[in-house]
Amino acid sequence: MEEKIKVYVSGFEISTLDYVDKDSMGHPCVTSRHGENIFTGFKHLPKGSWNGYLTDDQIEAIDVVSKFCEENGFEYEVVDITNMSFANKMKFMFKGIKAPTISFRGKKIEGVPTKEDLKVLIGK
Repeated sequence: MEEKIKVYVSGFEISTLDYVDKDSMGHPCVTSRHGENIFTGFKHLPKGSWNGYLTDDQIEAIDVVSKFCEENGFEYEVVDITNMSFANKMKFMFKGIKAPTISFRGKKIEGVPTKEDLKVLIGK
């Protein structure tokens, strides 16, 4: 099995409920005519294969790697650091991996890569 190019990201959750108190939740602006809470619609927003939302540079890094892999026949994997255990997060911190980082066979690129950077990374 061929190794995958790994894209390390760090997702974050956006909670709209952090900005509202329980008294505001009953206000007519927040509830519909049927008594449903408008915030229930947020759970249907697409989030991707990671657990949360990503910054623009992380999304751009995934897009560049995705297009590169499609053109060159490689597979890639998105790894969300925020879902890892504390011990694994510490390992990544000691290795100096910050989001976004692209890794392949022990080599890594920090930040948003170019196609040329990815060619050097895989040894083409």
